[in-house]
Amino acid sequence: MKLLLTAGRIRTMIANAATEKDIELTLRAHKVKYTYDTGAGFLAFRIPARSGAILVYRAASRSAPFKVSAAPANPLTACCYPYPVPRYTWND
Repeated sequence: MKLLLTAGRIRTMIANAATEKDIELTLRAHKVKYTYDTGAGFLAFRIPARSGAILVYRAASRSAPFKVSAAPANPLTACCYPYPVPRYTWND
């Protein structure tokens, strides 16, 4: 059974994190499972939750704050990354 995690709870956990390593240590301390996602060309933490995945990523640069958002249910129809990513299929 997955923990009852929401984007707000994750945002509160990582409120004082300055680097990706701080986020990693905080998630491990709270025993939250996560994976790394680099599908859009930048590092994002992907956290599984009951309502879907939660993404934690840097907004624009190393000095920008981290963003916490819910990932779309179907990544082929909706994109939650701040930068558009081209999607190619076999019939393009």
